[in-house]
Parts: sequence; structure tokens; C-alpha cells
Amino acid sequence: MTNPHAYKPPPSQGYRWINSQAGLSAYCSNLKQAGAFGFDTEFIGERTFTPELCLIQICADGEVALIDPLEIKDLAPLGQLINDPDLIKFCHAGSQDIAIIHECGYTPANVLDTQLMAGLVGLTYPISYARLVEHICGVQLDKAHTYSAWDRRPLAEAQLIYAADDVRYLPDIFQYLRNRIEKCGRLTWMQELCAEELQHAVAPVNTSELWLKLKAPRSMSRQQLGVLRELTAWRHQLAYEHDAPVRSFLTDSAIRDIAKTMPQTTRQLARIDGISQPELQSYGPFIIEMLEKVRRMPLHELPEMPPEPQDSLKASQFIDRVWAAAQAICLGQNVCTGLVTSQSGITDWALKKLAGQRVDDHELMQGWRRECLGQPLVELVDGRSTLTIRMNDCAFCTAMFAEK
Repeated sequence: MTNPHAYKPPPSQGYRWINSQAGLSAYCSNLKQAGAFGFDTEFIGERTFTPELCLIQICADGEVALIDPLEIKDLAPLGQLINDPDLIKFCHAGSQDIAIIHECGYTPANVLDTQLMAGLVGLTYPISYARLVEHICGVQLDKAHTYSAWDRRPLAEAQLIYAADDVRYLPDIFQYLRNRIEKCGRLTWMQELCAEELQHAVAPVNTSELWLKLKAPRSMSRQQLGVLRELTAWRHQLAYEHDAPVRSFLTDSAIRDIAKTMPQTTRQLARIDGISQPELQSYGPFIIEMLEKVRRMPLHELPEMPPEPQDSLKASQFIDRVWAAAQAICLGQNVCTGLVTSQSGITDWALKKLAGQRVDDHELMQGWRRECLGQPLVELVDGRSTLTIRMNDCAFCTAMFAEK
């Protein structure tokens, strides 16, 4: 299904190559007059702690510009525009792009994400840029160069065309989605949601919580979890100092095994799979010292596993019903449920509600999520409204609330 208006795609191979300081300054002077522009980046993230920015793509007023940050050392002219809250910037699934730009010393402002916008009008979430281009513009993109060596110069013509196409259709997609969102009266939701994602993208990493991503066995003691916490935080800092990928030092499995066995000597540590001899020589004594430090920690300073969801039959049935209702409420408004909440979020909300606890501080009861889902869900669960579901022509549920 394509955009209802007769879509005329821009020239598929047109782009402007910018690789000089003077060229960037001149281009940015004109770009500011556009009032809005789309952007994307290409980067290499496998070799360093902070991904290496290799290419910046901009689309405004029907023109695509490819900017070479490997040749242009001062990106300030573009950075000032990215920082400008009066200029609208738009991207697709841009959290990584925003984070990389932020690492370059700029704080993006007024950035709208077409992947999030698509979810607010009932398109699949998350949806790829290629699928949106096909759905809205009726154009199939060639994705052959997704994993290109973007740091090599010169770039091949096919790479440049691929990079240009990654932003070429963004303005049309953005305008199409914005019009639909405005028609639904959801511009405030769009602004709040995109501002949340922008804040998350530039937020510093909380190293004390990195251990939660390791999916440790629930049988681990709090002392063992303390080892996970200290080792993952230390590994992150070490990677930052050496500008190396985080897992280039200790693998996740090695960290879990160290926490499980709690070795007391470097000889015992050497038995852990995944620790190289150079790592053992360089960091072995420090790791053993760290383990001893954890052993001396009082219980209240050690982490503990997040509580397991209540597994009683009553709780399970209630959670299932609330999740089904949440999906119906969201889809009835043509909003993708996964954009608003998750099953774990609903589980947490439902268990608080079941226990008679206040849910006002829950994420679902904040900002646009409260209007979209939280308040209708409260009214439904409290018995102050009913839910009627029917199927419309687009195969979406329609949820209607009526006071009892």
C-alpha cells in the first residue's frame, strides 16, 4: 500500500559530496534556511568503545548531501544546527545516530523519529526504514551495503547511492506520518515520545546496573551478584579507557563463571574459560582483589535479583487479562502496543494493582502514556467502564469505553 497522493520519487542517484571545511560551512549556512532536515549516519562500531563516525547523510529541500567526517575535522557548523531547538530534525530509529553525534560533543534537540511516529498511527513497531519507504513511497531499496566498510576511502559509487537513499525518502515519510498524527490529534504524544527517546539516547550509562543484562541464574547469591556488578562496571570502564569494544576484555560467560566459582587465587582464576593469558597476567591480581572486596561488603550494599513475577493462578489470570485489555485499548486507537508498554511493564502495573498499591508513579501513568493507555486501563480495572471490541476493515480492534 502506498501513499494516497501520487508519489514522485526524487532522482535515485543524486547527491552532493562534501569533504572540505569550507564546503561544510557554506552548505550549513543554506541548510539553516530550510527549517527542517532529515539525517542519518554510517559508522563502524566493532573495533572501538565509541563507534567511529564515517559518514553523515542530510536531506533537505529535495537535496541529499553526504558529509565526510573523516576529512572534515570540525563539524561545528553542522553541530550548531543539530543543537538548535528551533530547527526540526528527523531520522529513523536514530538512537545510535544521536548517541554518536552526542559523543562528538553536540546535544541534539528537537529530533523526531519516524520509527516512533509510525507506531503512533498503527504501523508495525519497530518497523524498518526500507519497509516504510516501500509502504509510503512504493520504492524498494537495495540494502546490499548495510555492513559496508564505511571507513575506507574512496567509497564506491554503489555505497554512496545506498547512503544517499537512506535519507532521500525521509522528508516524504516524515511529512506523511506527521499529517496522520496531526489528523489523529496526537502531536503532543509524538513530541513527548520523541523527547523521551532523545533523552535516553544521550543519557550516561548507569554502570551499576550493567550486570542485569547478563541474565544471571536466579540461584546466585547476593555476593555472587555483587561480583557481577563490580566486574561488569570495571569492564566497561576498562573498555572506555582503551577505546576498545566492551567484550574484548572479558566475555559475559567468563564474568558469570567468575561470579559462580568466586576464585581466591590467580591459579584458580586461570581455570575459567574465556580469560586469555595476557588478561590473566595484566588483570588477574586486580580481579582477585576485587572478589575479596565483595566478600567484605555488608549485605545491604550488595545487589539482589529483581523479584520474580507472582506465579499464583489468580495473578497469572489477572496479568493475562490486563495485557489483553492493554492491546485492545492501544490497537483500538491504531497505536502499536509495544510503543506504549511491554509485557513486563504491564505485569508490574497489574501486580501493583492486584496488591492494592498505588500506580500513580508507574510509567504507564505518566504523560502521553497515561492518556493513551494508563487512565483507560485504570477505569476498566476499577469497574468504571466497559470495553467493547469489534473488527474494522483494517483488521484492527476498536475499543470503546462507556461509563457503567
